[in-house]
Amino acid sequence: MAFSKEEAFQLLEKALAEGRLGHAYLISGRPGSGVNELANQLAGLFLDCGEIQVEKHPDFHAIEPGSKSRRLLIEQVRELEAAIYRTPERGSRKVAVIRDADRLMPQAANAFLKTLEEPPAGSLLLLSSELPEALLDTIRSRCIGVVLHDRTRPPADARETRLAKMMAQFFAPGARTDATAAFGLTRVFRDLLEEAREIASERVKEELSAEKAHFGKTTDSDWDERETALKASAESEALQERTRLLGLVADYFGSALRALHENGGTDSAESLRLIRCLDTVEKLRSSLERGIQEALALEAGFLELMVASRAE
Repeated sequence: MAFSKEEAFQLLEKALAEGRLGHAYLISGRPGSGVNELANQLAGLFLDCGEIQVEKHPDFHAIEPGSKSRRLLIEQVRELEAAIYRTPERGSRKVAVIRDADRLMPQAANAFLKTLEEPPAGSLLLLSSELPEALLDTIRSRCIGVVLHDRTRPPADARETRLAKMMAQFFAPGARTDATAAFGLTRVFRDLLEEAREIASERVKEELSAEKAHFGKTTDSDWDERETALKASAESEALQERTRLLGLVADYFGSALRALHENGGTDSAESLRLIRCLDTVEKLRSSLERGIQEALALEAGFLELMVASRAE
């Protein structure tokens, strides 16, 4: 059963008050459901410091993907374990949070199993994930699951609708997964980005023109500097849109993986195929964040995605 973030917190708060709170929870839900917020909220309750201050609490310890591969590495897990096995600095409780736990490398996940089975006294272990199906079964089975349902989403905009339609077309059963298909998807994606950039650019022109008309005769503003600032703002908007659209590409495969598990699917080959696709999208996102030339990164990334999507 899925809960809202508020409903889940109330149940966990009651469990803590009645001495029934477990030692390990897997908090999961789709993007936007609030999995990380609930983890922090519960940690703040457990440490009696509140959600706002919890990340500054000396007995609160958290890890998240931070490597170039966007994976949680065994070194991070070892450091987290060392932290929660130390004597608390305040009181008698400690909290360990693993954000995006589905990004645990197999060695890191296996290394954490013993801690999940036999946690140190007074500790609370919280794993959050928007794709729990990608976690090892041995991890999931050792945690109490808390599933959050989607918050109300705004209606899909035109770009989101077009991208969803193209994803369904390019990755339909039997669809081509060759270079031609990859370049076709790249072209669609770049067209959507170009549209976003054009809209942002027009907004900049209109805003600058309006400012000049209103302030031009009364101030000595450096309009070249102002135009540069507005263009930088427009490009930032375009980059945010790029991140959002890549998130929608990832969610296409994530939704398929969730549906496979929710329907009782046991096709491990299909699960692995979908996880490969998710990893490839994450790799593309990471490449773009590192500043690799956009057109080149998209072409290479979508080509790799087509290869990853092939059934084996």
